[in-house]
Amino acid sequence: MRRQVRWGAALAGVLALAVGCGGGGGTPERDSGTVKTEVGDQSRAIADMMQVTGQTTEAAPPRGTPTDMSCDEDNEDSPDREMVQSWSLYGVDNTVLGKGMSALAANLPERGWKVVQNGPDSSMNRNQEILATHLATKTQIDVTWMKGLDGHEPLIHFNVYSRCFHTPSAT
Repeated sequence: MRRQVRWGAALAGVLALAVGCGGGGGTPERDSGTVKTEVGDQSRAIADMMQVTGQTTEAAPPRGTPTDMSCDEDNEDSPDREMVQSWSLYGVDNTVLGKGMSALAANLPERGWKVVQNGPDSSMNRNQEILATHLATKTQIDVTWMKGLDGHEPLIHFNVYSRCFHTPSAT
Protein backbone atom coordinates (compact mmCIF):
# COMPACT_ATOMS: atom_id res chain seq x y z
CA MET A 1 0.00 0.00 0.00
CA ARG A 2 2.82 2.41 0.77
CA ARG A 3 3.96 2.58 -2.88
CA GLN A 4 0.44 3.33 -4.08
CA VAL A 5 -0.03 6.06 -1.48
CA ARG A 6 3.34 7.59 -2.32
CA TRP A 7 2.40 7.78 -5.99
CA GLY A 8 -0.80 9.53 -4.96
CA ALA A 9 1.14 11.89 -2.73
CA ALA A 10 3.52 12.78 -5.55
CA LEU A 11 0.52 13.51 -7.71
CA ALA A 12 -0.63 16.06 -5.13
CA GLY A 13 1.70 18.70 -6.53
CA VAL A 14 0.40 18.17 -10.05
CA LEU A 15 -3.21 18.45 -8.90
CA ALA A 16 -2.41 21.47 -6.72
CA LEU A 17 -0.89 23.31 -9.66
CA ALA A 18 -3.88 22.40 -11.82
CA VAL A 19 -6.25 24.25 -9.47
CA GLY A 20 -3.96 27.16 -8.74
CA CYS A 21 -3.01 26.37 -5.17
CA GLY A 22 0.62 25.51 -5.83
CA GLY A 23 3.50 27.91 -5.79
CA GLY A 24 5.01 30.12 -3.07
CA GLY A 25 4.18 30.18 0.57
CA GLY A 26 5.66 26.79 1.47
CA THR A 27 3.90 24.15 3.53
CA PRO A 28 0.85 25.57 5.34
CA GLU A 29 0.52 25.33 9.10
CA ARG A 30 -2.58 23.33 10.03
CA ASP A 31 -3.95 21.47 13.03
CA SER A 32 -3.59 17.73 12.35
CA GLY A 33 -6.98 16.96 13.94
CA THR A 34 -8.70 19.43 11.61
CA VAL A 35 -6.96 17.96 8.56
CA LYS A 36 -7.81 14.41 9.65
CA THR A 37 -11.48 15.40 10.00
CA GLU A 38 -11.49 17.07 6.56
CA VAL A 39 -10.01 14.01 4.84
CA GLY A 40 -12.37 11.65 6.69
CA ASP A 41 -15.39 13.81 5.82
CA GLN A 42 -14.39 13.95 2.16
CA SER A 43 -13.77 10.21 2.09
CA ARG A 44 -17.29 9.59 3.45
CA ALA A 45 -18.77 12.05 0.94
CA ILE A 46 -17.02 10.27 -1.93
CA ALA A 47 -18.38 6.92 -0.74
CA ASP A 48 -21.87 8.44 -0.69
CA MET A 49 -21.47 9.94 -4.17
CA MET A 50 -20.68 6.48 -5.57
CA GLN A 51 -24.19 5.27 -4.72
CA VAL A 52 -22.85 1.67 -4.59
CA THR A 53 -23.34 -0.83 -1.79
CA GLY A 54 -20.69 -3.51 -1.70
CA GLN A 55 -17.92 -4.83 0.50
CA THR A 56 -15.13 -2.50 1.58
CA THR A 57 -11.71 -2.89 3.09
CA GLU A 58 -11.26 -2.11 6.77
CA ALA A 59 -9.89 1.40 6.12
CA ALA A 60 -13.12 2.49 4.36
CA PRO A 61 -15.43 5.04 5.92
CA PRO A 62 -17.16 5.07 8.32
CA ARG A 63 -14.98 2.46 10.15
CA GLY A 64 -11.61 3.62 8.91
CA THR A 65 -9.93 6.91 9.56
CA PRO A 66 -7.12 8.76 7.79
CA THR A 67 -3.55 7.90 8.66
CA ASP A 68 -0.92 10.53 9.49
CA MET A 69 2.11 10.11 7.24
CA SER A 70 5.28 11.99 6.50
CA CYS A 71 5.44 13.90 3.22
CA ASP A 72 9.12 12.95 3.08
CA GLU A 73 9.37 9.21 2.43
CA ASP A 74 13.05 9.33 3.44
CA ASN A 75 12.30 10.90 6.84
CA GLU A 76 9.26 9.58 8.71
CA ASP A 77 9.93 12.13 11.49
CA SER A 78 9.65 15.10 9.13
CA PRO A 79 7.38 17.88 10.45
CA ASP A 80 5.73 18.01 7.00
CA ARG A 81 2.74 15.67 7.27
CA GLU A 82 -0.23 14.51 5.23
CA MET A 83 -3.41 12.62 6.08
CA VAL A 84 -4.22 9.66 3.83
CA GLN A 85 -7.20 7.33 3.69
CA SER A 86 -6.82 4.44 1.22
CA TRP A 87 -9.56 1.86 0.80
CA SER A 88 -11.32 -0.31 -1.76
CA LEU A 89 -14.89 -1.19 -2.75
CA TYR A 90 -15.51 -4.69 -4.13
CA GLY A 91 -17.96 -7.59 -4.13
CA VAL A 92 -20.17 -6.29 -6.95
CA ASP A 93 -19.89 -6.71 -10.71
CA ASN A 94 -18.38 -4.32 -13.23
CA THR A 95 -21.78 -3.00 -14.29
CA VAL A 96 -22.42 -1.74 -10.76
CA LEU A 97 -18.86 -0.41 -10.38
CA GLY A 98 -19.15 1.41 -13.72
CA LYS A 99 -22.36 3.09 -12.61
CA GLY A 100 -20.63 4.09 -9.39
CA MET A 101 -17.74 5.70 -11.27
CA SER A 102 -20.21 7.55 -13.51
CA ALA A 103 -22.13 8.79 -10.47
CA LEU A 104 -18.91 9.94 -8.81
CA ALA A 105 -17.72 11.80 -11.92
CA ALA A 106 -21.11 13.51 -12.27
CA ASN A 107 -21.37 14.50 -8.57
CA LEU A 108 -17.84 15.77 -7.93
CA PRO A 109 -18.11 19.21 -9.62
CA GLU A 110 -21.39 20.09 -7.91
CA ARG A 111 -19.80 19.19 -4.56
CA GLY A 112 -16.86 21.58 -4.97
CA TRP A 113 -14.34 19.31 -6.71
CA LYS A 114 -12.26 20.16 -9.77
CA VAL A 115 -11.83 17.01 -11.86
CA VAL A 116 -8.36 17.01 -13.39
CA GLN A 117 -8.61 13.62 -15.11
CA ASN A 118 -11.40 11.18 -15.85
CA GLY A 119 -10.32 8.45 -18.22
CA PRO A 120 -8.03 5.49 -18.71
CA ASP A 121 -4.86 5.20 -16.63
CA SER A 122 -1.51 4.16 -18.10
CA SER A 123 -1.80 0.48 -17.09
CA MET A 124 -2.06 -2.32 -19.63
CA ASN A 125 -5.72 -2.78 -18.60
CA ARG A 126 -6.48 0.94 -19.16
CA ASN A 127 -8.42 1.14 -15.89
CA GLN A 128 -10.63 4.20 -15.45
CA GLU A 129 -9.10 6.78 -13.12
CA ILE A 130 -10.55 9.96 -11.64
CA LEU A 131 -8.16 12.56 -10.21
CA ALA A 132 -9.67 15.59 -8.50
CA THR A 133 -9.04 18.32 -5.94
CA HIS A 134 -11.60 19.72 -3.52
CA LEU A 135 -11.33 23.47 -4.03
CA ALA A 136 -12.15 24.53 -0.45
CA THR A 137 -10.07 22.02 1.54
CA LYS A 138 -7.44 21.11 -1.11
CA THR A 139 -8.17 17.46 -0.28
CA GLN A 140 -7.31 15.30 -3.28
CA ILE A 141 -8.51 11.99 -4.64
CA ASP A 142 -7.14 9.31 -6.90
CA VAL A 143 -9.92 6.81 -7.64
CA THR A 144 -9.22 3.82 -9.91
CA TRP A 145 -11.72 1.27 -11.22
CA MET A 146 -9.80 -1.97 -11.67
CA LYS A 147 -12.07 -4.05 -13.88
CA GLY A 148 -10.37 -7.35 -13.09
CA LEU A 149 -9.42 -8.04 -16.70
CA ASP A 150 -6.26 -9.70 -15.37
CA GLY A 151 -8.25 -12.35 -13.48
CA HIS A 152 -8.51 -10.47 -10.17
CA GLU A 153 -11.79 -9.45 -8.59
CA PRO A 154 -13.08 -6.11 -9.96
CA LEU A 155 -12.87 -3.24 -7.48
CA ILE A 156 -12.58 0.49 -7.10
CA HIS A 157 -9.58 1.75 -5.13
CA PHE A 158 -9.67 5.13 -3.38
CA ASN A 159 -6.79 7.31 -2.21
CA VAL A 160 -8.10 10.38 -0.36
CA TYR A 161 -5.37 12.64 0.97
CA SER A 162 -4.56 16.10 2.21
CA ARG A 163 -1.90 18.38 0.85
CA CYS A 164 1.26 18.48 2.96
CA PHE A 165 1.05 20.58 6.13
CA HIS A 166 2.88 21.04 9.40
CA THR A 167 1.34 21.41 12.81
CA PRO A 168 1.81 24.54 14.90
CA SER A 169 3.98 22.60 17.37
CA ALA A 170 6.33 21.55 14.51
CA THR A 171 7.42 25.14 13.79
